[in-house]
Amino acid sequence: MAFPDAWEENALVEVSKFDATTPLKWQFAASTETIDIGEPDYPGESIPNLAGGRVWKQSPQEDGEITLEMYPIELDATDDAKDKGLFQQYNGGTIDGTDPMVTDSSWAAGVDRIRDRFRVCILWTNDPAATTASGTTAASTDSLRFVALGCRMTSHKAEFTDGILKVSVTFKFPAMNVAGAVKMYQWQSADATAFSAAILAEPYDDVDSYT
Repeated sequence: MAFPDAWEENALVEVSKFDATTPLKWQFAASTETIDIGEPDYPGESIPNLAGGRVWKQSPQEDGEITLEMYPIELDATDDAKDKGLFQQYNGGTIDGTDPMVTDSSWAAGVDRIRDRFRVCILWTNDPAATTASGTTAASTDSLRFVALGCRMTSHKAEFTDGILKVSVTFKFPAMNVAGAVKMYQWQSADATAFSAAILAEPYDDVDSYT
């Protein structure tokens, strides 16, 4: 196969808990309408000197954002749930796994709830057998993938203005880890080559490197 002229129509999206053990994963292929990836801006400005010239002053790289417009149908947050929604993941607290499901409303007075962190994978591929954004692809197929680590879900807005329930979910992720040694996002591509499991194994499974 060869790379298409453009990646169009179809993509695989996976959101997973960002932890060092086997994470919970949720798939959003059929229920996602749009994907917006905002890589962290790297701003700066020119500072005038006495000679009338300019010196470039670099600013720290900003946070990145990913926005997904989705059509969720229920609160199911079991492992590998497909096309359900991120209601409970955004709310935080204890996940309800028994119908009827409700988001956790308990709260310890005077305490901020710890926000979960997530890994977001977005895959474009011409491998018809690919089923997950973080998975492997077949040999001699072409793929493009974006991965963001340590994402926090900062917005979960539902609307019914088009006569269908749609939720816009925004993830925000830092440009670097706390040690300043690892970038928290990455692009990957494979030209007539398989994506192996190892390409996402290191250092993505070492959560302690990102705290």
